[in-house]
Parts: sequence; C-alpha cells; structure tokens
Amino acid sequence: MAGTNKPPRVIALVGPQSSGKTTLLESILCRCGDLERRSSNGARLIGDSSPEAKARDMGTEINIASGTFMGDRYTFLDCPGSIELMQETYAALPAVDAAVVVTETEADKIMGLSPLLKMLDDNNIPHFIFANKVDKAAGSVRQLADALKSVSQRPVVLRQIPIRNGEEITGYVDLAHERAHVYSKHEESKVVDLPSELEGDVADARYAMLETLADFDEHLMEELLEDITPPKDEVMKDLADDLSKDLIVPVMMGSAVNENGVHRLLKALRHEVPTIDVLLDRMGFIGKGDNAMAHVLKTYYLPHMGKMSLARILNGEIKDGDSFNGDRASGLFQLFGDKTEKASKAGVGEIIGLGRLENAQTG
Repeated sequence: MAGTNKPPRVIALVGPQSSGKTTLLESILCRCGDLERRSSNGARLIGDSSPEAKARDMGTEINIASGTFMGDRYTFLDCPGSIELMQETYAALPAVDAAVVVTETEADKIMGLSPLLKMLDDNNIPHFIFANKVDKAAGSVRQLADALKSVSQRPVVLRQIPIRNGEEITGYVDLAHERAHVYSKHEESKVVDLPSELEGDVADARYAMLETLADFDEHLMEELLEDITPPKDEVMKDLADDLSKDLIVPVMMGSAVNENGVHRLLKALRHEVPTIDVLLDRMGFIGKGDNAMAHVLKTYYLPHMGKMSLARILNGEIKDGDSFNGDRASGLFQLFGDKTEKASKAGVGEIIGLGRLENAQTG
C-alpha cells in the first residue's frame, strides 16, 4: 500500500459483455507499470480466472487491481457486463469515485448502454465513455456522438476526434488541448502537427464542446458570445468541475488491445476524477471521529477462506484483527486479480477484503 499520502481513487470499468473492459484494465496496468505486457496469444493476465468465468469465457464477478500513475494511486473494479450479472455491478457503483463506460462503436452496441447510463445518472456518479476498438470502427464520429446522445441523460462531450489514413484511424486530436496525436502500438502516442485538412472539423468540434460547457458556466458563455478564446486552464477546470457534478459525459476513444488512447484516458482520470470527499458528500456520509467505517461492495465465498467482504474504507484506519459492531474480522487482505495478500492495515479510500465478517452484508 505504498505510494502518495493522497487517498486512492476507485474507478469502475463497466459496459456490455465483450466491449473490452478486462483488456482495458490490463492495458491500464501495463501503462502504470504494475503488469507485464499482454501475451501475444491474447490470454488473460488478470481476472476471469474462476471456473465459471473460464467455462463461460466471460467475466462473472468483479476483478480488482490497483496501479500507480504519475504518483497517484488507483484501484480499478472491472465489472461483469452480462445483463444477468448487472446486480453485481450496481452493488459496487455507489462507492466508486467515477466509472469508465467501455463500449464498441456500433450503434446497436451503444443502444445497450441505456440502463447502465441511467443508473449512473440516477446516482450522480461521474463517468467517462471510452469508445473502444476504434481500429475496427466503420462509422463516423458524428454517428458515434448521435448514438451516445440518444442514450445519455447528460450532455455528451466529445473530447477527441479521430485522425484517419483512408479508412484506418491512426490517431486523434485532443479538443481540450488542441493537440494532434498519432498512435503507437503498446506505447504512448506521439504529438504531431495538426493535419491541415482537419482544421475546420477540429474548430467546429471544439466549439461544440465549449458550448456544452458554457451551459454550466456564465463566464465561459460570455467569452464565446464575445468571440474570446477561453484559456486552456479555464476549459480544463470546467471539464473537471462538470464531471465531478455529473453534469457532462466526456467521450474518449482508443483501442485497448493496442494500448491506444489509454495514456490519455489515465491523464483524464488523474486531472478530472474527484477525490473521495465528493463521494462522501454524495453518499450523505457524516464522519464519526476516528471510528473506522467501510462500505461493503461485494461478498465472496472463497475456498479455504470462507466468507470475505470486499469493502471500501470511508473513514479512519482498519487494522488486522479489528472488530466491526462486535464482529471481528479474521484477516485483512489486498486483492489483485485472483491473488490475495495479507495486509496489516489500510486507510481511507482503499479497497480491502475483510475475512469472515458474518454479519456484514453487501451494500
């Protein structure tokens, strides 16, 4: 649990089955340096390890892994995408700082996001959309935006538009920073000059992004009306503030299997996802001095270990052997994929496993 003193932020990866959530998790961990490169045959390096998951060739329960990016700590909850298992996802979401909704770009796949997006908005949970598998995408960014707008209660904000070479997407333009990037497989993208043929499209798309942000910022609205170009730091602050309040849904794009767009997604998480204080306000949490308090996200029944409660610490510090409402935990554990490791203590914001809390219930 080494790292900065800032409480870790917890990010849920959610979306339909086969959208690429676990592949995105692996690519994120590779980018963070907490996982070796994915194998060439596509075999899973983390998660989906239970007999049921292997038999069904899909995620059947939450995969948990932590990583550090640019000094900040994150725990990622890779949630199952099957409609039969959505309750598992819904039970975990109330205690996360933000969610990344992973989707393919086809319109029929996007239509299936409606119940999940409604649940996130009904609970005011900040969320991004990551349009995955853009290396195989056939439609236009306009079609993607229109489809997403049709299923989202909150305004959808395109953060990037693609750079194409013929039919192939080879990079993107970041609309907030006004920078063009070209993809490099399994590496961070490279900054390049903005292609001249895209200048008009970029100007239109960026203005549309600013117009949406201006709906929540009178000063930005005045700048646009007076044809004043807003400073980039003002735009970035608006993006972070509006995400924190679940006023907008930023849309990023990439290819998880190639690690394209993953570094930029991590930078957005770092700069824009709110701290745990926002979560505590959303939950209506009232601190109780130094008393340790935790929210149970999931209950496991593991071979040789029995009941384990997956929980996020909201207040205080938990030590191995502590009791909760008279119920003593038989062990404190960190989880990384299918691995568990005993821990001596854990602090605010962390996700931990508590052994054999017989009276603890999910939620």
